Amino acid sequence: MAILVKPVQRVNPNKPTEPKKWYVTQVTTAQVDETEVAMDIADETTLNASEAMMAIRQLRKILLRRLLGGESVKLGDWGSFSVTISSNGVATKDEVSAKQIKSVNLNFQPDEAFKTALQKANFAWVDKLAEGRGTTSATEPDDTEEPGTGGTDDEETDDPLA
Repeated sequence: MAILVKPVQRVNPNKPTEPKKWYVTQVTTAQVDETEVAMDIADETTLNASEAMMAIRQLRKILLRRLLGGESVKLGDWGSFSVTISSNGVATKDEVSAKQIKSVNLNFQPDEAFKTALQKANFAWVDKLAEGRGTTSATEPDDTEEPGTGGTDDEETDDPLA
């Protein structure tokens, strides 16, 4: 499997008068829901799909409860989840109140093993798939690959998250 990418031309918002530059951007092919994830978990474990769905829902419930209780949650070598807030500034300490809070956000900080696993990604150029080529990896370079991009085959056994 590969992450689909395509070239996109963009203006630098900090320098709008400069010429547009080309960037590689990721293309999301689909969004899976918790039912599909539960079915995948059932395929990989001794849980049935209903048990896997219940585990996912309970994880969500417990994660939310802990985060709303002001705690950070570290899940093995996945990483840590925490809450951050965005707020408007005021001139004096006496003016500070909860009314300045604009939003509550979820922050995820992946652990090194998770980040390392992500660096093993393979990429496929959307516009070159029709030509029968375009997948790039660190082990199989072709003329579509940029130096330092790509990764190894996702079926290798050295994946720390497998």
